[in-house]
Amino acid sequence: DPFEQEFRRGVPVTVPPEQRCGVLTQPSWLVAHSGNFDNDPVRRGKWIREKLLAGYVMDVPVTVQAVIPDSDTMTLRERFEVVHEPTCWGCHKKMNPLGMPFEQFNHVGRFRHVEQGEPVVTEGSIDYSVYEPLDGELKDVREMMERLGRAERVRQSFLRHVFRFWMGRNEVPRDSRTLRAMDRAYVESGGSFKETLVALLTSDSFLYRK
Repeated sequence: DPFEQEFRRGVPVTVPPEQRCGVLTQPSWLVAHSGNFDNDPVRRGKWIREKLLAGYVMDVPVTVQAVIPDSDTMTLRERFEVVHEPTCWGCHKKMNPLGMPFEQFNHVGRFRHVEQGEPVVTEGSIDYSVYEPLDGELKDVREMMERLGRAERVRQSFLRHVFRFWMGRNEVPRDSRTLRAMDRAYVESGGSFKETLVALLTSDSFLYRK
């Protein structure tokens, strides 16, 4: 494990490529979407649902106490079984199956094989994506990243958020030509973020913004 190496300022840590697959498996993202002491499959799954799958999950109702039981012997997946209750699962089914494959890492982003003395279970699924090729069972986080990386819906959802960030507003119907141009630039350049920004910053949406 590279995290067992001695840390020295300015000296990069080499991470084995078989343990990582894309930005969402890097420690920075994993830490940002964890709790102080545990992973947070709900937060991670909600991020993927809303940022990459263009979905929506309602806020926690004020009548619900969103707490999972503490335990020194149970795995996090076992502790989260409580959300399978009918009153909870309606929302959690859109998040938990997306967040659970990240159990391959702990809350500070370290790769692991074991939790509480048991092999880590990394299974999950993509459901309700409104894009049939995406949906299905997942054996681990690598399979999820590879499937998301190939999906047109994920690419277009990502570009939509790029538009919102740089424009400082949500898109409207008259921006459709700009979004199509961004998508075309991204695909034709082999995924160049620079070319995608050029398409946005030279568009009518940007040049004639108010």
